[in-house]
This record gives sequence, structure tokens and C-alpha cells, in this order.
Amino acid sequence: MSGNVGADLKLLETLFDTLCDVVFCVKDRDGRYLAVNHALVIRVQAPNKPAMVGKRASDFFPAELATAYDQQDQDVFQTGQAVVDQLEQITNPDGSMGWYLTNKFPYQDPVSQVAGVIGVSQDLHTPSDSELSIDNLSLVVQAIKQNLAHSLRVDDLANLIGLSAEQLDRRMKKVFRLSTKKYIMKCRLERSAELLRGTANTLAQIACDCGFSDQSALTRQFRETFLLTPAVYRQSHRQTLRPNESKS
Repeated sequence: MSGNVGADLKLLETLFDTLCDVVFCVKDRDGRYLAVNHALVIRVQAPNKPAMVGKRASDFFPAELATAYDQQDQDVFQTGQAVVDQLEQITNPDGSMGWYLTNKFPYQDPVSQVAGVIGVSQDLHTPSDSELSIDNLSLVVQAIKQNLAHSLRVDDLANLIGLSAEQLDRRMKKVFRLSTKKYIMKCRLERSAELLRGTANTLAQIACDCGFSDQSALTRQFRETFLLTPAVYRQSHRQTLRPNESKS
């Protein structure tokens, strides 16, 4: 950023306010919001942007998520390296689950010190059947979801519809905003979350059923994406179900 940090932040905020499916924020080293866009205000159900400025993630997100976001920010501060295209699952205001592709970048003050972090997360919408049909991806999606426990090669999936791996990647990014490999990982993680919520299967069995090399690989990828370990995710889900279960 330039020496006029306030003007830079205002310009970024104005630009990102035009994007309804992109969440944007800037935080200082203490984790306080310096700028946010309307999409983030809507996501956390804050009354307006001024109500968020000066506050922290812990004021708007559950403790586990806020802690994870703060840790991500600290990693950026300590390493000076950006977080690029990190797949994350979030809870929408209506309680439904959604997927975001998250990026975090360090920004520097006038003396070239890392002064804060810029966060940009893009909503990954679920394409309609017609979108899949137009781009001839239904067969690929079906093959992925039916074979999660097995090794899935991009070349083999591309061959199903007569494309090269590069051509398939371009179509996947057009429709899903994800590469083929990232889409496969998204499906593996969705399935693992379903099994954690709905079964008593061990983590090792879930890892095997969802195509992870082992339990540690599942745990590592799950935590990066859901910002919770599989064990904590499972326990949290059980806690949310308990009141309903007691009424039955």
C-alpha cells in the first residue's frame, strides 16, 4: 500500500463493495477490522460497516472459528507469505453450509513493515444441472462422487468426456471456480463431514472411505478447511443435536 493508508483502504473497500459474492476485510496486527465490505457485514449479520470497524473476529464468529482466523492471520504476519486459494467451509446466515475460496495477503506500512492482513474470500456457488449439462461435466462429477474411496486421476476423468486434463481443468474452473484436483478434495471433505456427523465410524475408516492416504492426512486437510479437527467437529455436531434428540 502507499503512504496514504486510509485512502488505500477506502478505495479497496469501495471496489469490493461492488462484488456481492466476495467477502473482504482488512485487519491490523491486533486483529481489529480496519475495513470491511457489505458482503462481510451480511455474512456476520452486523448492522452496518461501522459496527464492525475496530472490533475483532471473536465479536462476530464462534470462538473456534475466531481462534482459527486469528491463527491464520498470525501465520501471515510471521512468515510474510500469503495464503492462496485455501478451501474453507463456512456457515451462512440462514444456517446452511457454504464453501469459500480464501486468500490472505500481508500489507505493509510506509516503512515496509507488515502492518496487517487483507482477506478476500470468494463464494463457491453450486452450479445447476443445466450448467453441468452445458459444459458436459455431469459424467465427471458422477464419477468423482461414486469413487471417492479410490485414486482419482485427472487424466482418466478427462478421458470420460474426450478432453485433455488441461481442458477439463478449464471447464471445472469455469463452472466450479476450482481446479479438478481441488474439486475432488472438496468432495472428499464433504463426504468426510457427512460421515463424522452421521456415523460412529473411526477416523481411520472415514479416511479410507473418503480416499485420504491415512487418518493424519484427513485430520490435516479437514482442519485447514473446516478450521476444526475432525474430533472437535464431530463433538460440536453432537452438541447441537442433543436438544432436538431430547425432545423425541
